[in-house]
Amino acid sequence: MFGNAEGGRARNPPNCFSVEPAGSRRWWGIVGMAILVLSAPFDARATNCKPRRPLPAIVVTSMGPCKYDRDTFSFAGDPVEQAKCLLRPVAKWAKLGPKLSSLPPVLAARVGRASGLPDRSALAALLTVLQLDRRLGEGLLHPISRARDNDPDAPAAKYFIIHDTSGPKLRSFPADIDRNRRINNLARFQCSDSFEVAHVIANRRGDLFVGHDLSVPWRSTKFERALNFGGELKGLFLHVELIQPRGGRHNILAPNPGFAAIQYDRLALVYTLASVRAGQWLIPAFHAVIDYDIFNGHDDPQNFDLESFAHSLEMLLDQLSQDKAAPLKSILSPLTPLPITPSP
Repeated sequence: MFGNAEGGRARNPPNCFSVEPAGSRRWWGIVGMAILVLSAPFDARATNCKPRRPLPAIVVTSMGPCKYDRDTFSFAGDPVEQAKCLLRPVAKWAKLGPKLSSLPPVLAARVGRASGLPDRSALAALLTVLQLDRRLGEGLLHPISRARDNDPDAPAAKYFIIHDTSGPKLRSFPADIDRNRRINNLARFQCSDSFEVAHVIANRRGDLFVGHDLSVPWRSTKFERALNFGGELKGLFLHVELIQPRGGRHNILAPNPGFAAIQYDRLALVYTLASVRAGQWLIPAFHAVIDYDIFNGHDDPQNFDLESFAHSLEMLLDQLSQDKAAPLKSILSPLTPLPITPSP
């Protein structure tokens, strides 16, 4: 999904952003921890992303294929049953596969539960080693968003929504798709008016950009924005975008495999970090499933390999459990993150 439900379809300007060079990176502290996180922050030059005209009103006529219940702020079934429905495969034209018969064990044993969460200091140490966006570490001690636009009496976020950017649009997919600077330029997603497309965006080289801290209520699906709910869903969902270009007629052809191995690693990291902040393992879901019964809904993420995500999560949790304090070098990707540069 290259766009968002709060701000509408995001523009993809080729050269509206610039960032500090890698040499200008600074060390930042994590409150309450004697750990530092290295990052390369974006500079102030960006563009407005909020649409100039109000978005079309959306009224949903059903609670979706997974039967959302407004009274419980949940979809039907226990957390495992919900995940099996919300993670059904997504094909072109937003066609969904059947409900999963089972989840990978690492997810089945955790979703909706508070057990098995890793230590925060180990996560902070990993963020230090990986030199990711400093805001991931800075927010580690803070709670996540709540429904009804952070109403303190509303439920905390329960759902971890996985998107793909469905862009940039290409005539053909280059051989260097996972390292190509133009495809993987995260600077395209920064907005001067704080209307970033999602909470976190992950490119195919292993870089992350934090659009909003996980404590910020944000809506990136049409379902959340529907008038039926009157804003009560704002804050119940957390959103992560994975860069995936599209090609072909109507811009519907996705690469296969759909994502780089390091994107699954980073997704597992953000999922774990969000769950630690939530105090329980969130329920993962696909954007296309959430918006399935809505006109002109989205078809992402395409070609998502759930087993690859589960494998990345298993490796991450295994390493975090082995050593809660030492630098976690064994799960570093062989791809070294490159400086983020403006598109040509």
